Amino acid sequence: MFMKKIFQTISKNLLFVLCTIIFLVCILFFFFHRFCPVSYTAADYTESPSVLQNPYCGFYEMNGFTLTDEPADNAAAWAKERFASNPGQLILLEVNLMNFSEQYLTQNAINQLEAILSEGQKDKIQFLIRFLYDWDGQAVTTEPSSINQIMQHMQQTCGVINQYAGCILLLQGVYTGNCGEMTGTNYGTTDDITTLMNYQASLIDPSIYLAVRTPTHLRSILKTKTPLQADQAYNGSLSSRLGLYNDGMLGSVFDLGTYDDTPFSDPYDYEEKGTREEEIAYQNIICQFVPNGGEAVLDNEYNDLDNAIRDLSRMHVSYLNRSHDTAVLEKWKNSTYEESGIWKGSSGYDYIAAHLGYRYFVSKTAVDFQPLLDDTAELDITIDNLGFAPSYRRFTTELILTNRESGDSVTVPVDFDNRRLSAGCSSVLSISIDVRNLEKGDYNLALSMTDETLDLPVTFANKSSSSTVFLGTLTR
Repeated sequence: MFMKKIFQTISKNLLFVLCTIIFLVCILFFFFHRFCPVSYTAADYTESPSVLQNPYCGFYEMNGFTLTDEPADNAAAWAKERFASNPGQLILLEVNLMNFSEQYLTQNAINQLEAILSEGQKDKIQFLIRFLYDWDGQAVTTEPSSINQIMQHMQQTCGVINQYAGCILLLQGVYTGNCGEMTGTNYGTTDDITTLMNYQASLIDPSIYLAVRTPTHLRSILKTKTPLQADQAYNGSLSSRLGLYNDGMLGSVFDLGTYDDTPFSDPYDYEEKGTREEEIAYQNIICQFVPNGGEAVLDNEYNDLDNAIRDLSRMHVSYLNRSHDTAVLEKWKNSTYEESGIWKGSSGYDYIAAHLGYRYFVSKTAVDFQPLLDDTAELDITIDNLGFAPSYRRFTTELILTNRESGDSVTVPVDFDNRRLSAGCSSVLSISIDVRNLEKGDYNLALSMTDETLDLPVTFANKSSSSTVFLGTLTR
């Protein structure tokens, strides 16, 4: 009996020891199996004082072409020559329809328009387009005698425009007015403008923005003084697509008739103009979601460098004419940016050129990973938008991990709506990296952003950035 008890005790102890050993082995197995050391060294994030060549923003070149009933060969040759000599990729294309004021566009004329856009697409041109009947301040005599004729021209031209939606940011105006600016026209009433804009909006691809000359035009068409809000943006409605073009920008306290000298007084008077400050405050809201641009004109105090930078920033300006007004542009070239920072000592022109539209800068990254518990590492990337405006086109964003020894790369799609990154704001991208399935080694991490419609990279403002921006090195 005694021996039996001893045997039972020994058995129990052995079982305990065995279980303990098994437990420890399991712990050790779990530890060695799960333990995945990862280290990360962030790059040096320094902004480069350079003007970036990015899609859909910057100084634009203006080119005008008058449609005729001639074969399209001349139009194609004209476009090839003009686009080849263009210093940038952003072009305002003015298409004059005066030869067809009282008739439909002929097939030759339509072919000319298509030939120009086709050449531009080959050269990865981004277009701002304005249809008009006048370049000489004579719209009342050159416009069609019937609004129905204008609408017919809209139908014919928009059919061509839609074929090239990928390279067209916006259409300016409603085909009317001196130089297509919606003034000095037979069709300048609110009813006419609204009819034409609503019809144009019904025809045009919803990815293409529309624009009117003044905030008053915009409010009159939409019949509201309430600015577009973030939850209404990018939903395809007319209000989410209707921006501005101001060819009297910074030209006086009134921007040459764009603003008034009396404040708003009636919330239901949509044709009422506000003061400069009221209208700029209005643009500060809506132009976070719809484009704004034009021409800076007439050398005066409102386009002195400090004033210009302040107002261009508040109006969220994406594009400006690089050729007009020369007096203003030369003033900026001969002015010096005096604020502290990397731009101190730069010309005012270079500062403005670098900040038209969006300007993305990676300012910080960090990796969070628990080597025993986590299956994925979380990479946080802070992107600042240092430009005057957001991007109004959504780009494709990807994280690229490249093995430094083999050169093999792994691409991780990133769900990021860059349109929501407002001017002067930051956004943090959180990206999960499956580090456990990575081969051991050192990996360079880079972020890429691409306009897929034209296959154009977005260059970041980080030093040494090109088609990608280097983030740092991850070691597995």
